[in-house]
Amino acid sequence: MKLMRQLFYIFSKRQRWQFAGLFLLQLIETCLDFFGVTLILPFVNILINAESLQTTGWYVAITNIVGSSTQSVLLFLTFLMMGVYILKNSYMLFLTNLRVKFMGISRVRMGSKMINCYMHKPYTFHLQRNTAEIVRNINGDVGGSFNVISSIFSLIADVLIIVSLTVYLFAVDFVLTMAVLAALLFCSGIYFMVVRKKIRSTGQENRKITAKMYKAIHQSMGGIKEVKIMGREKYFADVYNAAGAESVALSRRYSVISSIPSRLIETLCMCAILGVIAFKILSGEDLTAIVPSLSAFAVAAIRLMPRANSINSLINSITYNKPSLEALYEDLTESDREEAERQKEIDEKKKQNRTVKIGEEHSIFANNITYTYPNKTEPVLKNVSISVKAGESVGIVGVTGAGKTTLVDIILGLLKPQEGAVCYGAMDINEDYGEWQKHIGYIPQNIYLVDDTIRNNVALGVDAEEIDENAVWRALENAQLADFVRTLEDGLDTVIGERGIRISGGQRQRIGIARALYNDPEILFFDEATSSLDNETEKAVMKSINALGKQKTMIIVAHRLTTLTGCDRIYKVDGGNVQETVLNI
Repeated sequence: MKLMRQLFYIFSKRQRWQFAGLFLLQLIETCLDFFGVTLILPFVNILINAESLQTTGWYVAITNIVGSSTQSVLLFLTFLMMGVYILKNSYMLFLTNLRVKFMGISRVRMGSKMINCYMHKPYTFHLQRNTAEIVRNINGDVGGSFNVISSIFSLIADVLIIVSLTVYLFAVDFVLTMAVLAALLFCSGIYFMVVRKKIRSTGQENRKITAKMYKAIHQSMGGIKEVKIMGREKYFADVYNAAGAESVALSRRYSVISSIPSRLIETLCMCAILGVIAFKILSGEDLTAIVPSLSAFAVAAIRLMPRANSINSLINSITYNKPSLEALYEDLTESDREEAERQKEIDEKKKQNRTVKIGEEHSIFANNITYTYPNKTEPVLKNVSISVKAGESVGIVGVTGAGKTTLVDIILGLLKPQEGAVCYGAMDINEDYGEWQKHIGYIPQNIYLVDDTIRNNVALGVDAEEIDENAVWRALENAQLADFVRTLEDGLDTVIGERGIRISGGQRQRIGIARALYNDPEILFFDEATSSLDNETEKAVMKSINALGKQKTMIIVAHRLTTLTGCDRIYKVDGGNVQETVLNI
């Protein structure tokens, strides 16, 4: 069964055993529920005609315990039913607690797993996917998938109850049970032929609309300064409102369509029961004789019909949310496949015997690099080779779109070339990317800052209790920002606001430099790190960079040639080719 295969894939082995354990506990609940219903028939029979039951086995067994009087037997059954219902409902509360706990913990773990999955996707994946879609997948698809799982739990419980009650009702009144069963089968046929496909398509549309709503929020808040200056608030509110209106229309359609089977079930089942009773009246059957069975049937039917309605609602929920589960399954399987391919490639690279000259163990070699972006036909870089010696400052220049950032992204290991390789000494960086990451620091044009303290921004991604404060101050000193931080009332605990809105552009860039220096890497990459700054601020930031001297190997991408005056060599990127050039200012 495809659905179960997908569920087993996304669950760990431990979670699958927990699922099985909950299923067994669900069986106990079914037995208690069934036992409570079956006590109704003997209770009603005693009330109406106790004398006819005195020779039955169960009646004799009870009288052996409590005595032979009818009152004693009735009291025994009364207290037994009270005990059964107290036990059953207490057990259901216990089971609900276990189920919610299992679902909650599993949902959080799955969300974390999906974040980890997307974070480890190739950089090209993120270049082609909208952030709103990823957020939708993590929030919406994980939530939808666990709605499927929750519905399956409830579906199992309802099916078990219905099967057991149906067997019992056949024993009570075969004709009446057949009439109700025919009504249920008719409703189920309507669901599978008509309703199910419409609900599935509604669920697929809902995923798209949810992504639109997330996108509207991200875009409006992401560029709030420009939005406010241009007075475009209404536009983004209208975009969200339009998507919201579509979502409301879908929810309305889903609610109406999904309620059709339950309304049919109630109508047809009641008509079937009343029709059979009418037939018995017309045929002259003794109604007194059928009162006990009708009473038991009525109690069982009261339990049965809501369960039948619930089954249709649960199947609707599973169908509606199944696209989310399928999307989650596809992302996880694709991620596992990519990881297997990466591991295979790493194993092949490790078999290669590469050597370098003495003294070049910490040099960088990009050899015969060719790279073409996905869905493009022309390569951005063609058979490019450059080298960077340890302690050297190398500048990279070129017009916009020439491929400067692409070259740096390849050397960083974010992009993998279709041809050629990047080596750090004798190590191919894609052979052990984790090791390569220990040697590099990166400062982009737009520094990503979180709404947190200076300390946590410098040591981004490090747990608070593991942050090395000495390393933070050392990084700030090297970025020439330490004196500024000391003047702040809260020092390292100063909160800089979302995207660093409470500090200047130059200070934001210096925090980016300090972040890159926190782990004291050997190699620093500056990807147009000063292009958004004014001349005076750029000079101050470049002073911070040049002050590092020969302590670090530096690769600096820049538009302005003046930015590269301190470089030992300059490479010019043009038309997919890279050549060493002389700086003329």
